[in-house]
Amino acid sequence: MKRLLITGHRGLLGSACVRHFTGKYEVFDSGKVDLTHYQATKKLISFVRPDAIINCAAKVGGVKANRDYPVDFMLQNVRMQCNVMEAANACDVQVLVHVATSCMFPRDAALPVEESSLFTGKFEDSVESYALAKICGWRLAKAYHEQYGRRYLTVAPSNIYGPGDRYTDQSHVIPALIKRYHDACINRTDLEVWGDGTAVREFIYCDDVASALDVIIEKWQSPEIINIGTGIGTTIKELVHHIGSQSPYAKTPHIRWNTSEPTGIPRKTFSTRQITNLGWKPSIDLETGLHWTWKDFASRVK
Repeated sequence: MKRLLITGHRGLLGSACVRHFTGKYEVFDSGKVDLTHYQATKKLISFVRPDAIINCAAKVGGVKANRDYPVDFMLQNVRMQCNVMEAANACDVQVLVHVATSCMFPRDAALPVEESSLFTGKFEDSVESYALAKICGWRLAKAYHEQYGRRYLTVAPSNIYGPGDRYTDQSHVIPALIKRYHDACINRTDLEVWGDGTAVREFIYCDDVASALDVIIEKWQSPEIINIGTGIGTTIKELVHHIGSQSPYAKTPHIRWNTSEPTGIPRKTFSTRQITNLGWKPSIDLETGLHWTWKDFASRVK
């Protein structure tokens, strides 16, 4: 059985990958290794001797976290990506997946966003440091392909959600809203939501991303970026409604739209043409995914 190393295994996507790939591969995780230190990273990879690596390790967060800590988002992500790839190459690992981000594409890219739109416009200001860090990871992966012939692949998932996420105000929109919804119901206060609710986002369940990575490892040969998404756009107002419909609370809190805070990119959905051509499609719709995400949240707040 081939050996697969999954870094960031305690996170949202990493834990989904552990669930998905266990049984198909002999799965190893990065334990408590600090991937911002090269020698520790190389020691891990040398010990595991994986046939492939899925690098899910990343510093991630929502708009507020990205806006407040741009240095941390850039330095930590660049360091982890560089260390994992350099150590993987030194240990003769042939296949690696670099998990990038959909925010690496221009703010005003034509919709649905094609992979080829990279560098055709300006980033969203609030996530520029994170986006550039992930682009550096893509270019390094491509450079290892060019110089050493490695199959170091880069994927750009849309907004991932599901069990295993971090439910804080610094998190991405779905876990942050679930926590706020819970707090509003428990404390009988308004539910504050940033923006006016018109922004459109594309969401994908973490286990669907893991299944897409399986197909990509098997079939995708190019060092160029490939999107992973559903192609379905949802407004933030619709998202709040879905979160409420799947919540365990009978009473819906009053929603207060805070238009003094940023809405972000007005609309962003992604082309799934390339991943569809590989024979993959998502299997979990938003309502079902939110149901399981609420159950995960409830199990962790007790």
